[in-house]
Amino acid sequence: MADPPKAPVKTTLNRDYILRSALYFVDEHGLEALNIRALGKQMGVSGPAIYRHVPSKAALLDGIVELIWQSATDLDSIPQDMGWRQALEDVMLQVHRTLLSHPRALPLMATHPINTDQSFHMVSTWLNQLTAHGLKVDSDTIHLLNSLAGLTLGSAIAQASPPVGGAGGQTNTDLAKRLAEDTQGFDDLKTLFNSNSADEGIGALMETSYRKGLHALIAGWPS
Repeated sequence: MADPPKAPVKTTLNRDYILRSALYFVDEHGLEALNIRALGKQMGVSGPAIYRHVPSKAALLDGIVELIWQSATDLDSIPQDMGWRQALEDVMLQVHRTLLSHPRALPLMATHPINTDQSFHMVSTWLNQLTAHGLKVDSDTIHLLNSLAGLTLGSAIAQASPPVGGAGGQTNTDLAKRLAEDTQGFDDLKTLFNSNSADEGIGALMETSYRKGLHALIAGWPS
C-alpha cells in the first residue's frame, strides 16, 4: 500500500507551491472535488491570489500533470556507463511507482498530455540525457515514448483502480486453474495457470507482467 500523501511544506505563494498543494488536495479528496475555491480554502489563501500564479483550473490541471512527470523521472541518477535501454527501463519503473503513489490523479494523467513550457523543456532534457546514453532520437522515437507511457499508465490504472461493480471484478485464478486441470487437450492453458506468477496474487502478477512487458518493448527497439 502506498504511503499517505504528505502536505507540501508551506512557503511563499508561488506556482510550484500551488501545484504541490493541488496535487496533495487531489490525493486527499479526488479530482472531482478540486476547484480554485476549495484549494484556496485548504491553503488558507484567496482564489484571486492563486489566479495570479495559475490563471485557470485548466492551467492547474496541466501543472499537476507536469509536476507528477517531473517527480517521476530522474535521469541524473542513472550511471553514465549504462546503456539507454536499461536507463529508460529504470526510469519507466520509477514513473510506474510514482503513478501508483497518486492513484486519484491517474485519470488526469491518462487523459491530459503534457501541455506546459516547463513540461516540453523537461522532455528535451530527457532526450538529451538518453542520447548521451546511446539512444538515437529520430521521428520514430515519439512512438516508443508513447507506447511506454501507454503501457505504464494502463498498468498503473489497472493496479490502482477498484473493480467496477465491486469485488466481482477480480480475476478468479482458482477457477482458471481448475478448468486447465479438468479440460482435456488444453495443455497450454494448464501451463499458463500453473506458472509461479499465478500464485503470487493478482497485484503481484500484474506488477510482474508490467515489468516483463516493459523490458520486451524496450529490448526489442532498434538502436
